[in-house]
Amino acid sequence: EASATWRDDDVSPFEETRVLDPRPDTEWLERALQNVSSVFPELAGLRIAHAWAGAIDTTPDLVPVISKVNAKPGLVIASGFSGHGFGLGPGAGVLVSRLVMDEAPQFDIKPYRLVRFSDGTKLSSPEMM
Repeated sequence: EASATWRDDDVSPFEETRVLDPRPDTEWLERALQNVSSVFPELAGLRIAHAWAGAIDTTPDLVPVISKVNAKPGLVIASGFSGHGFGLGPGAGVLVSRLVMDEAPQFDIKPYRLVRFSDGTKLSSPEMM
């Protein structure tokens, strides 16, 4: 259950169920190998030496959240970078520090606000990107 029916001091459903070590999708991997071999016949016989799967922090619109949390004054979120945090980290860090210090951001941060998921904003579909 993902509804917000728990109190702050309760254990949330997200804390109860964590899948941090999922199994790789071997069917998908086999299909990928077949596709590579069909495009590059010289790679026929290629095999996967090691596969892993894991969680990735992303948002439905693939745009990170860098935002104050209106319901919790003082809380600022910077998440959903989907692996791009290494490159975006320095700029995001400056932005977060400005939000924490109640300083004006150096650019329009509307696309990164948390409430875009609940205020009726039409989100861009990842398939259209």
